[in-house]
Amino acid sequence: MIPRGTVVTGPYAPIPSSVTRTSLRLGSWFQRHDGAARALATLAVALGAVYLAWRVVATSAGVAPGLFWPLLAAEAVGYASFVIMVVETWRLPPTPRLPALDLAVDIVIATYNEDVDIVEPTVIGALAVRGRTTVYLCDDGRRPEMRALAERLGAVYVTRPDNAHAKAGNINAVLPRLQGDLLLVLDADHVAAPDILEAMTGYFADDRVALVQSAHSFRNHNSVMHHESGRHEQSLFFDVLLPGRNRLGSVFWCGSAAVIRLSALREVGGIATVTSTEDFETSLLLQKAGYSLLYHNEHLIQGLAPDNLAAYSVQRARWAEGTLSAFHWRLRMPFGRGLRPSQKLSYVGTLLHYLTPLQRLTFAVYVVLVGALGAIPVAMPGIEGVAFWALWMLVAGLTATALHRGVTGRVEGVRSLMLTLEPHLRALPALISRRPMRFHVTPKNEPDLGGWEAVRFVRLPLVVALALLAILVARGVDTTVIAFGGQGVLPPLSLAAFAVISVFSVLDIAVTLQLAVRAHRRRQHRTLWRFPVSLPARVDGTVGQCVDLHQRGAAIVVERSVAELATQVEIEVECRALDGSPTPARGVLTITSRSAIGPSGARVRIGGPVTWHDDASRDRVSAHCYVVEPYQARNRVWMRRAPRVPVSLTATIGASDSTCVDVSIGGAAFLTRSTDVALHQRLPIELVLDRGERVSGQLQVRNVTAVSDGMLRIGGVADWSHTAWLTRYGAVVHAPESRGRTRAASRRSASAALSGR
Repeated sequence: MIPRGTVVTGPYAPIPSSVTRTSLRLGSWFQRHDGAARALATLAVALGAVYLAWRVVATSAGVAPGLFWPLLAAEAVGYASFVIMVVETWRLPPTPRLPALDLAVDIVIATYNEDVDIVEPTVIGALAVRGRTTVYLCDDGRRPEMRALAERLGAVYVTRPDNAHAKAGNINAVLPRLQGDLLLVLDADHVAAPDILEAMTGYFADDRVALVQSAHSFRNHNSVMHHESGRHEQSLFFDVLLPGRNRLGSVFWCGSAAVIRLSALREVGGIATVTSTEDFETSLLLQKAGYSLLYHNEHLIQGLAPDNLAAYSVQRARWAEGTLSAFHWRLRMPFGRGLRPSQKLSYVGTLLHYLTPLQRLTFAVYVVLVGALGAIPVAMPGIEGVAFWALWMLVAGLTATALHRGVTGRVEGVRSLMLTLEPHLRALPALISRRPMRFHVTPKNEPDLGGWEAVRFVRLPLVVALALLAILVARGVDTTVIAFGGQGVLPPLSLAAFAVISVFSVLDIAVTLQLAVRAHRRRQHRTLWRFPVSLPARVDGTVGQCVDLHQRGAAIVVERSVAELATQVEIEVECRALDGSPTPARGVLTITSRSAIGPSGARVRIGGPVTWHDDASRDRVSAHCYVVEPYQARNRVWMRRAPRVPVSLTATIGASDSTCVDVSIGGAAFLTRSTDVALHQRLPIELVLDRGERVSGQLQVRNVTAVSDGMLRIGGVADWSHTAWLTRYGAVVHAPESRGRTRAASRRSASAALSGR
């Protein structure tokens, strides 16, 4: 969750946390020093193996087997999970965009009980996706408002008579109607970027590719699983683990934001329905059929993360139960014939992830046994042995930090473990039970009122933490009594043993108590995320600035005199289309909040719900907030990281003939003789490509420089009508920011990444 006091002050650019600096400075340093991370990982794997061997040889003598072996098994499971993590995260290659294919794509949006406020932006975003597409709204709720929404916006509305097999059945019901080559599946809250197909269809030039998954990004940065703006609990999986799994062939469908080859899906019988995690199960069927599943490391959708711990627990319990049911001892889906050893290795890592709560509880039980009963599970070899254990813990933790590359930290990892402790434990019976599972949709757009109602969702971690705290306090009191000549109550315990259980316990206690306090204090009353923007606006005809916005409300900064006494005002917000052109939205703002800006108070920030004058205005607001803003912000970030490629293309800027001299995904530079150019001006641009194709867009001028022969070099931010053409010039490669990297080096990495496919 975002720390208290964190404020999102500008448009969020959805990019992988593993390629940009985060608040975790040490991990971010390793983004740009991959060799150091791999060297550290090599040392850690070797050190861990030596440590486990030492444990067997040097610490087993004289210890009861019932005490020794369970603890060693828990440590061995942790080491195995660590090694698999090292293998999966060993290298994160750059992400190129392959030349897009002109294929027909059916976009399917599955919905059941989500509000119109959630589904409407998803449909608007899907209809804005570039390419030959047909959008289907598949409504298992059979609601009149969804039918009306689809008809108004131009999507195909689909229902079925029952809800068999939940989401999987919903998608399977529409499969016979689909006529495209590919299928893009979107959850009801997942708004796609307009260039999602330009980024992902190129992989399907290989006939054996059945599915390409992209990242899940989330727009509500105040959710319970966000660490900071743009970085959340799932960032490790999408920004680090899945890119690494591309090497192992163990990518799997994550339920949404994936493009699927329809012929391959039909070949395996459609979406699988045996478990409640239809995505994982379907992935295994495709892999066993000989198809490849790939990962494209771009954030091309934005959805909703769980708003509160209740929604979070529902989601994680469903994921855990469905995934573990695939490992049921009678099914053993991830270990059947047709899967490669590297794939099975990754799936063992998945299983161990869901077994981590058992390991953690085992350690906690041993702390109690040692602290309360003095039952020592190892033959303590003295301070040297404790130092060896501490060294292994330190190197392993530092290696995880390095390979996670600024995406998550040690404390955040423990926090996530505590949040999932109870949901994952509840799901463990799925390994042995064939009890039918119910599909529980994750609640969305809910308030978070905190209090004890929220704290109860971390009750098990709290019980464990309080038990550990009680042991440490009791031992401390007992030691103090003995030190002053009294008689201790607890069995004697060496200083080394007390140090070990203290080191293990303190972090868990501190993180759990902090988590409970934060859960109790959280107060989030809004049910819709208000997007931070900076847009020209008018309030009763007076110029102002819109500073946050969504389809039901807004906040505008304006002169105090304009809205000092009013309760309702006419507003006009200048939203933008994808090409940067203005699209005004008009409505009535009911003022529910009013606060002074600056010490003089001459300007005020007014906010509240908005009733837009018509559907067109509401749709323009939704399109700007959910589609245009994140798309343009993402391209501007990549403009600074992706290579800017030198070209020489005939072009026009404004009404003047010119030559385009370099391009990138979000920028361009031109040589022209025109002098009618000003900084920050928006100008229409058009390029004539090598094949005679014309590409248009708008350029926001950022710099103007005089060059020889009376020419001007004009550079700036470009909003292209489409970006598929950029792959022909190697201008779309996503890689970590590298200090001191030259343009030539960027172009070489782009060329290598593209030729590698």
